[in-house]
Parts: sequence; C-alpha cells; structure tokens
Amino acid sequence: MVLTIQAGAKAYQQIRNNGLSAEDISAVFGASGAAKWITIYGLDRAIFSDWLPQSTHPIDLFGTSVGAFKLAAAAQRDPAEALLRLVDAYISQNYENNETAEQVVKETQKLLHTLLPPSGIEEILHNPRLRYHCGSVKCLGGLASREVTPQKIAMVKGFFKALAGRKYLGSSMERVVFHAGSSPTMKAGCDKFTSSSVALNSQNIMAAISSSGSIPVMMEGIEHIEGAANGMYRDGGLLDYHPVPSNLAEYDQGLVLYPHFYSYLKESWFDKFFPWRTVPANRLDNVVLISPSEQFVNSLPDGRIPERQDFSRFRGNHAERIRRWNEVKQRSLELGEHFIKLVASGDIASEVQLLSR
Repeated sequence: MVLTIQAGAKAYQQIRNNGLSAEDISAVFGASGAAKWITIYGLDRAIFSDWLPQSTHPIDLFGTSVGAFKLAAAAQRDPAEALLRLVDAYISQNYENNETAEQVVKETQKLLHTLLPPSGIEEILHNPRLRYHCGSVKCLGGLASREVTPQKIAMVKGFFKALAGRKYLGSSMERVVFHAGSSPTMKAGCDKFTSSSVALNSQNIMAAISSSGSIPVMMEGIEHIEGAANGMYRDGGLLDYHPVPSNLAEYDQGLVLYPHFYSYLKESWFDKFFPWRTVPANRLDNVVLISPSEQFVNSLPDGRIPERQDFSRFRGNHAERIRRWNEVKQRSLELGEHFIKLVASGDIASEVQLLSR
C-alpha cells in the first residue's frame, strides 16, 4: 500500500458508509514543508487535475509557505501544468556556492515568477470555484527587525514561548490571511489569535505569496504589502506550520481534504521540536488526511522524503540532488494514481483509518 488514509470521526463514518466523492469536499489545506512537498506532487496533481473537476461547487483553499505555492498552482486554469512548473522550478533551485539570504531570496523570486505568470495571477484571482487563501504572519518585536541577530533572538524566545503554550506566540506575531475575491470565506482567527484578512489583487499577490514563505533569518521579510497594515511579514508556517482547519473556518457541511507528506499535523513551526506535540484527532473531526505510507517512503532514495537540508547535504554534487528529487517527483505520481483508483472503486471505504491521536 502506497497511501495512508486517515479521517476524523465525522469524516471516517461518512467514508465508511458512502465512500469519498469530490462533491464531499468543502476545502483543501496545504502545509509548510519546503522540499517535502515534492513527495506528494503527484497526489496533488491527481486531486486537482483529475478528481476535483468532477464536482462543480466552490471549494476553499488555504496554505502556508510551499502549501501556499502549490495551491496557487492548483487554482490556475490548468493545475497539472502549473504544478509541474512549480515542482520543476523548486527542484532546479541552485545553492551550489552558498545558501546566503540574498541567494535564497533570488531563487525564491525566480520560482515565484515561474509559478505566477500574469495569466496565472488572473486565473487565481478570478477562479469561480477554487477560492484561494494563503497565510502569513505580521511580525512583532525582534522578529520584525531587518537585522539577523534580533531575529535569531526572537526565534529562540519563540521556542520557549511555544514550549509554555501556543497562546504565548501571540506576543510575537499576528496571523494575516490573504484571499482572492472581495471577501474571505474563511474566518481568520477562529483560534483567538489576533488576525486580519487582506484581499488579493494583481498588485499585491506576488508579495503576499512571497511573504507566506519568507523564512526568518534565512530570508528578508516582506514589507508594505498593498492593502495590509504597515509592518514586516514573514513565513505563515511560524504560526500555521501544518494549518489546522478549525483554526481558520468552521465547516459544518462537507469535508476538508488534507494531502500531506506526514501522517500527523504539527500546529506551529516550533512544535516540530516537540515530538509529543501533534494535533489531536478531536480537532480534526471532518478532516481526511492523505499521506505516503511508511512503506512508500522507505522505497524512496535514502529511505526518506526530500528536505531543504539537502541543498547543503549535496553541496558540490548539485546534479545528484536533482537526480534524487526528480526520482521522488516521478514516484509521487504513484500516489495520485492509487488515490484515483481508491475513490473510483469505492475501496477507500475499507482502507480509511480512524484518526486516533
């Protein structure tokens, strides 16, 4: 088996009784994770180009960092072609000399210009079905500094704040949800964090999506985004690393589809340092979490999924990193093919597992 399919209690019962249809989906979420996304590229491609077009109703999209990038591809007229542009641009990034802040910004901007041609921007902004949202944080205190040292200190403080409790992160950052359309369909701040919503347009969308993936210390933040309050905007994954749907919207009807590279969710970036910190099943009642199986991951090069550290790990052997990542990209198509077979045959009803964490 190449996929692990888990569902919260409500979603599990619905799938066991009726299978899973594209008409059941109210939203699709995308997580931060940099190069890890390559592992599920083929799954996303199948979902957005082959499966969801079988339905006609509106669907919300929300992502942070690379999750925001991939959903911006998915919301374009030809999602298969746009996702292919994105994955190839991501794989072709080159930090052979040194992964300096300037080089990271240069490579990221090159990637985003490949992802977001003028026609693609208009398709995202005016997509009649897929309602695009992406998350960033407006930084407070040292995290808002242009200088690296105050950012490093703020990140260390953030670690201890997160250790004490997620609510304490509110003193360092505020959530900002950028959305296509005249009004957001997600209620920013269902989890009580100070939050705001900003409408996307052709002038601010590049800056907004760029801010969603602007990693502190490693990259310059984005300032003065049109329509947003003045300030420094950085990686939305700091607060919503693997975004929890109930933090952003209340979906009383329909299910939330969550293609993911892990079989669990980590709520904020800092939580990845705490092995016991995973989002409990009782907060994912209507979520369908689809991830590569352990068996599939073990079959990949080095028995693991790609990660950003591979840029350093393969420095001096740029071609080998690209070869391995391209192999993962091609293997990821197996995930999409298997998902389509499961939903088409109805076998997903017997394969789905109840989220139990």
